[in-house]
Amino acid sequence: MNNTGCGDHPCPVSAALIEAARTLESRLEQALAPLQLSLAKFGVLRCLVHEQRPLPLSAIAHRQKCVRSNMTQLADRLEADGLVRRVDDPQDRRAVLAEPTAAGRVAFARAEDILRAEEERFLTSLAAPERSLMTELVTRFAGCDATFTT
Repeated sequence: MNNTGCGDHPCPVSAALIEAARTLESRLEQALAPLQLSLAKFGVLRCLVHEQRPLPLSAIAHRQKCVRSNMTQLADRLEADGLVRRVDDPQDRRAVLAEPTAAGRVAFARAEDILRAEEERFLTSLAAPERSLMTELVTRFAGCDATFTT
């Protein structure tokens, strides 16, 4: 892979995966922009919609692999957009939970459709068996850090 004019990359597979991820992320972010959503906001909505119950922000942050302060900012933005609301935790009066609003559920469903369509456009040059193989290989590659011990 020599697309930068800087010589061959010492890790061509990693470089190709990183470039593909950056390109895909950019396309998905652009596709979500008309909904005033980002991939990060979509991730929060996905957690909340699929969980089907209010969740503490710390649990969402853990699932989204981000720090709680980032999750608080995301929740603030989603709440300002009318897509998420905070509710009291019935188990702990000091805690606050987040849940999707009806508008948040609608936005999530629309975003899923948009993301599916964008992935389809991104993978249009691949036949079904190639897509399956790519999914298997990337999934295996992403899970490879679990096999390393420190």
